[in-house]
Amino acid sequence: MQAVKIAQQCLLCRQDSDALICDHCTDDLALFECKKYDYNLLNWPKAKRGLKHLTANNVLALADYQWPLSRLLTGLKFSNKILHANALAKLFVAHALRSRCTLPQALIPVPLHPRRYQERKYNQSIELGKLISALTGIPLVTDVITRHKATQTQTSLSSAQRKANMKNAFTLRRPLIYQHIAILDDVITTGATVEAMHQLLKKHHPSLQVDVWCMCLTLEH
Repeated sequence: MQAVKIAQQCLLCRQDSDALICDHCTDDLALFECKKYDYNLLNWPKAKRGLKHLTANNVLALADYQWPLSRLLTGLKFSNKILHANALAKLFVAHALRSRCTLPQALIPVPLHPRRYQERKYNQSIELGKLISALTGIPLVTDVITRHKATQTQTSLSSAQRKANMKNAFTLRRPLIYQHIAILDDVITTGATVEAMHQLLKKHHPSLQVDVWCMCLTLEH
């Protein structure tokens, strides 16, 4: 008996597609030239300008936080559209990690405060991490850092306010056994959240190599 093929549509153009994002839409995406900057967007002045307070070793992202990827991220973050995470993770691995020789030994997703997690019932960074982990074999570590401070939503905050908002927001629950990790977030604007995690990790593990991975950066225009 021949298997029945279930029709699938591209998440962006809604046309029939074998992939979550069809080849035509993928070709139209304005993705960052990761290879040009040696797979580290801190080598790109335009990206580094918006992340001037971030002290991590390496930053990787797919694109600017603009339509259509912004729509996929919004659907993932606020509407539990986990299929969007699948599409974004596959795109990230194919585009941002394609030629990297040295991958981190673990992925640490940005944690939510328990109250926020209770409201949403899921953490979008963990959902992205599960899929990136499955595609790369990099372990996903979700129990090493907790967010004990119920921080204010950062959308309308300035860079200085974001930094103050994230001060002492995280706790390291146990020592790390790794020499190289990547912090994973969905979107980075000023980098205040991931920098707070980075400072915490470096305080306890000064020699730790810390990369920052996200799906999108909010570039200064």
